[in-house]
Amino acid sequence: MILYAYAKINLYLAVVSKRKDGYHNILSLMHNVSLHDSIEIVEGEEYFICNENLNWDETNTIYKALRIFEEETGLKVKMGIKLEKNIPMKAGLGGASSDAAAILWYLCKKYSKMNLFMKMAQKVGSDVPFFVKGGCALVEGKGEKIKELPPLNLKGYFYFPTKGFSTPQMYHEIDENGLFKKKGDPLQLYNALKTKKINEARFNSYNVFEELVKRQDPLLVEKANAALSPCDIVAMTGSGSTFYGLELINKCEKTKGEGFHLFSSPRSLLYE
Repeated sequence: MILYAYAKINLYLAVVSKRKDGYHNILSLMHNVSLHDSIEIVEGEEYFICNENLNWDETNTIYKALRIFEEETGLKVKMGIKLEKNIPMKAGLGGASSDAAAILWYLCKKYSKMNLFMKMAQKVGSDVPFFVKGGCALVEGKGEKIKELPPLNLKGYFYFPTKGFSTPQMYHEIDENGLFKKKGDPLQLYNALKTKKINEARFNSYNVFEELVKRQDPLLVEKANAALSPCDIVAMTGSGSTFYGLELINKCEKTKGEGFHLFSSPRSLLYE
């Protein structure tokens, strides 16, 4: 069996406040995209293989998802996993969270535990709950408050810088600089993208982490905007370092980035 675990982009992302539990309250408009990892599952085996250097411990979200599933259900899982990473790591695309959600979905479906899917997803990580249903959603709290929206139908392109950013470090920088603010409106952005109103979409597009990167590495932002210049909207996703460009009216084929399209699902089953 092979699962496709799809990446996400943040069309909007503000960090509203820091919580007493150490997490942060966010306001985000998230959308799945066609870029995906592949996860091959072989029942009855016990191994983990990956084309990237990932440890098989608590730093690996798939390992963490398996352990949480076993703890919550009392079941012992025995399966071999071959992970092909196509989603860059430390890129703001949610690859690790999507992989974990895909594994949890498979296990919950197999063992009839879908009623526990969201609870376990929340325990794995803050971004994982979005990937329970995926598509397009307004996300608040630490990632657990999700309002589903009809998926958008847009094409886009990625720009992948050679350097990645650590999400914990980026949140530390947000704390240090007191960047707890909102700019624009994610729902107005959603409607502008849906109706292809470029100026309104640009006005409401916002990512607080991009504001931070503009201060720390303005050359990186300049290169990203140059690479994606034919696109109508250019922005960074998540805590970086990936930038994306969206095609609303102008054609972006001449951009130097890798193409994608917005996707309606967080995962798909290739075969059994």
